[in-house]
Amino acid sequence: MSLPKSLGPIEVDVTRAQLVQYAAASQDFNAIHYDTQVAQSFGLPGVIVHGMLTMGVWDALFVPLYTQGYQLTALQARFRQVLQPSQTIILSGVIESADQGVRVKLTATAQGQDKPAVTGEARFSQTASTNHESPMPSSPAQ
Repeated sequence: MSLPKSLGPIEVDVTRAQLVQYAAASQDFNAIHYDTQVAQSFGLPGVIVHGMLTMGVWDALFVPLYTQGYQLTALQARFRQVLQPSQTIILSGVIESADQGVRVKLTATAQGQDKPAVTGEARFSQTASTNHESPMPSSPAQ
């Protein structure tokens, strides 16, 4: 099976509730992610989405690679603009071949904007086996 040339686009809506849940999971309790007044006191337009949460939702793009036996080996991002929970985020990627695996150029863009808020790159290597069965050893016969 060959790889697609692009991944997505996928539309993601991040809610304020998800920001609070992510803050708890990541232990990132910076008030700019949940308190409008605090965010505005720092010159922001309002509450903003965690950058690492944006990176995490890129994972939904990678399903076609995972199902073909690829595993994520590196992920990097550049945060160019803030994203807000009131915005729909459009995720997309362009697959580029690399000498050692696959490289994907990534973008996260707020709907209606012409420039990406976040750009990045993901690298994948193909696992030795594409057997998708559980890695857990089977129970010995009794």
